[in-house]
Amino acid sequence: MANSYTLKLPGDEAPRLKAFFLQHGFELRDAPHAFWQARGNGCNATFYQSGKLLIQGKEAEIYRGLLGDDTPDARPYYRALQKQPKPAPAVWIGTDEAGKGDYFGPLVVAGVAVKKEDLEILFELGIDDSKALADHRLPAMVQGIQALCRTEVLFIGPAKYNELYARIGNLNKLLAWAHGKVIENLLTQGPADWILVDQFAKGPTLRRALGPLGLAANLTERTKAEEDPACGAASVLARAAYLRGLAALSKRYGVRLHPGAGAPTLAAGRAFVKTHGAAALNEVAKVHFATTKQIGG
Repeated sequence: MANSYTLKLPGDEAPRLKAFFLQHGFELRDAPHAFWQARGNGCNATFYQSGKLLIQGKEAEIYRGLLGDDTPDARPYYRALQKQPKPAPAVWIGTDEAGKGDYFGPLVVAGVAVKKEDLEILFELGIDDSKALADHRLPAMVQGIQALCRTEVLFIGPAKYNELYARIGNLNKLLAWAHGKVIENLLTQGPADWILVDQFAKGPTLRRALGPLGLAANLTERTKAEEDPACGAASVLARAAYLRGLAALSKRYGVRLHPGAGAPTLAAGRAFVKTHGAAALNEVAKVHFATTKQIGG
């Protein structure tokens, strides 16, 4: 099996590294988004403009050592992958949601099916928990994820959310239904060896909402699952879709609607009610939140 390692190095190391690989008989060529790519017997190395040196091949371990890196967690997502079941899945699904704690805007649940061979590209894209990423970086990441992976995004606008919540009466049960639908749709598109869900409820809540494919799958629920690249990618898709939905509602109603549920949200809510009336909150907000009473809706 070919080895793969990623080292983080400053960009001004490019000439020294280039000389190193030339001295070891590598052939250098251009590569997208990279200073260069070096190809040798049993090892390829790509030094990206982001400062990441990707070393791959059966001899990668040797060249990694020659370059002075002996830390296991230099490998992309090393710590997260150690928490996966053994044998390691070749294809796995991660799901996450956005908007559940935000008064304004939709609820979005997203899922991504990741293949092991795609990890290097996801790492190069910078995929991480969306809460750790600047919002302006998300659109480019979404394009990369959708071009690379099987994806599913369930977008529940505020009016539909309020209808579902009134019928179901419990946010965790609503989330379980949404995650279950995303999982079932992804498994319909193709198989997966394992499913990881960023845990939102304890007990059998999610399992009760799964379809036949989901029930037959190897599934784990875990808090802080966004460290896994599949859940991290899902969090990016969900957050980006939430922000698009919030922006569209702001434009439609001529009021800047804020994420979250703090002071800016209260101010926006009062401005909205003044312009459109309390009944219209059903079209832009999750009206069962205590925020509705606080803004006088």
